[in-house]
Amino acid sequence: MAIETKPDKSTKAEKLPPLQFRNNPEVKKRIDDYKAANPDDVTYYTRLVKEHPERAIDAMFYKDMQRHENEMRLVNKQLPQARAFYNAQAPEAKARIDADLQGVEPFYRDKAFVSAALREKDRQARREFASPAPSTTPPGTEAGRVVPMPSQPAAGAPPKMAM
Repeated sequence: MAIETKPDKSTKAEKLPPLQFRNNPEVKKRIDDYKAANPDDVTYYTRLVKEHPERAIDAMFYKDMQRHENEMRLVNKQLPQARAFYNAQAPEAKARIDADLQGVEPFYRDKAFVSAALREKDRQARREFASPAPSTTPPGTEAGRVVPMPSQPAAGAPPKMAM
């Protein structure tokens, strides 16, 4: 399935293709169960869509806006750490983060910045764990000196057993 490109603004005047919806039987069943439990809501939303479609559109956007505001509360908490991380990076890492932000709408820039900084931090951590620094001490040594294996039990009386 090919990815559709965004239509030009000039083609909007032309007839738009029909909407295509995905069907998920599990989600459909959950929605049907919710409708059965809330018949007053079904009536309200049905009337809202039929009688006041602009208000129905606003209601849908309002829910999306609330979700966005909740996400932005978290982003605003993470933003100072992301900026500190960005300022401490080498020019190559800054360039990768800046490349991720190319073409991002200003409304979503802070969220995209935090996401790009977290991706870069994760990339650096994975690179660090993928190629650990070689150990300067050979196996069986501790801080450069050989650690002997104990050949006899530790000194002292053996533990007494209860009978």
